[in-house]
Amino acid sequence: MEIEFNSGEWLNYYTGNYSGKQKYSEDILKRYRDKINYMAEAETLNDLSRIRSLNIEKYEGHWSARINIQYRIEFNFIKPNIIVILKISKHYEN
Repeated sequence: MEIEFNSGEWLNYYTGNYSGKQKYSEDILKRYRDKINYMAEAETLNDLSRIRSLNIEKYEGHWSARINIQYRIEFNFIKPNIIVILKISKHYEN
């Protein structure tokens, strides 16, 4: 799948082009990059749902994938093969 980011912040976290104190730990950012890589390798939503560690679920009009027990990546599908990363959020909080 092709991955797009709705803001430069999420792209910078993915590429590692950030500096200074971050609101997420290095462990969370590493897991974020790993999960985005899993998503990029998948060809369809069905492929994504087979990756149990992502725990893909529909969430308030878009989709989410688990980073860890506390955080998730929220995203949308633009076309069947394009994912737009919306944000990192705490699990079950807005």
